[in-house]
Amino acid sequence: MRSGDLRGGSGAIRGGSGAVSHECGERSRQKESLSAAASRRRRDLSAQGVSAHRQALAVVGRLTSAQEYADVEQPCPTDLHTLDGQLAILGGIVRDLLQDPRRDLLRTDVVELSQALHEMHTVRFAIHDSLGHERLRRLDALDHGLARLRRVTDQDTLLDVVCESAAVAGGFDRVMLSRVDDDEWRPWRSYSREIGPAERAFLGWMRETEPRIRLSHMLLENELVRRREPAIVSDASTDNRVYEPLARVARLASYVAAPIVSGERVIGILHADNRDGDVAEIDREILWFFATGFAQIFERSVLLARLRDQRTEVMHLLKSVEAALDELASSEIELASRAETTAPNVVRPLRPVVAERPRMLDGLLTGREQEVLALMATGATNERIARRLVIATDTVKSHVKQILRKLRVENRAEAIALYLRMTVGARED
Repeated sequence: MRSGDLRGGSGAIRGGSGAVSHECGERSRQKESLSAAASRRRRDLSAQGVSAHRQALAVVGRLTSAQEYADVEQPCPTDLHTLDGQLAILGGIVRDLLQDPRRDLLRTDVVELSQALHEMHTVRFAIHDSLGHERLRRLDALDHGLARLRRVTDQDTLLDVVCESAAVAGGFDRVMLSRVDDDEWRPWRSYSREIGPAERAFLGWMRETEPRIRLSHMLLENELVRRREPAIVSDASTDNRVYEPLARVARLASYVAAPIVSGERVIGILHADNRDGDVAEIDREILWFFATGFAQIFERSVLLARLRDQRTEVMHLLKSVEAALDELASSEIELASRAETTAPNVVRPLRPVVAERPRMLDGLLTGREQEVLALMATGATNERIARRLVIATDTVKSHVKQILRKLRVENRAEAIALYLRMTVGARED
């Protein structure tokens, strides 16, 4: 696996495996009931807010001229955040009317304005309470989801369950995982709570086309990679940043996206949406939290895998050293001068544990690339290799890239393992 890359199996998936998948299924069923209750609560509050807004607007319109508050006379939104803002504006207007000494209000007018203001305050308090509870509930579910992922140490298993875990922990209906390779964005895996025509068409599109989308400056995903920040698309049909073929085949209307950042580089992107409504700012925030937590968990699994590989190689080398020391200790000693004992065919001298350069690499790598590979085998970082060879770090990166390509390996660990096998094999020969 290349450093910081998302690697594993290919194709779209609809679920995980083992205990993690079972727990995700249990949480998914709980999520459905909670999500349904939250949706009903949002619809009820939206209806109450729209009613309070219209009643207050009718009273204000009767007591003022049509031009005075013309900017308020617009369709009342149903999104709770926007609705709360509209109610706040209209509430300020009502308070101004009640406090304006120039207006000669009747007692009935004062009562109607006061009742309208009370209704709007009641709805706004209920909206704040509902949004606050929903935020806490979703953050708690997110924490539980990430806690389950932390128990997984295998990177392939993590890739198998990440989409489902993001859907269950984040409260989404559909989640897609994409890889970012250099300047390309590649939709890779997906999960959906329900499989319908849109999901089947999308899975077929990913399998058949294996899309590799160039990250041009016009795409939303390019902004994610460049800024390393999440984004929200309120209406995919009117947003010019949306990749139209993907939006069409997946029937995307409103969705959120968040980058998966490893070190200084974006290695992947998560997209998420809901069937039963538009996404909101809290959805973008939740997906961003999940992507950040998953990036740390995935990095840990990669490092653990590398440590296991290095441990295996070190154990092999130690066994070779032990065999060489046993050979030296068991060699027969003769009564002779030093010149005679060190002559050929008398006592075979101990060879170095690691050959300086395997001969089989001479026709494959340049001399400088072999030097870089030898230092890589010691565990040196690119910066350390650059200081040792007195070259630029970018030059080292270029050499490493060429080494991986020429040796036909995926990452540094595989290159080091191959190098050590060559050196050990050269010594044993």
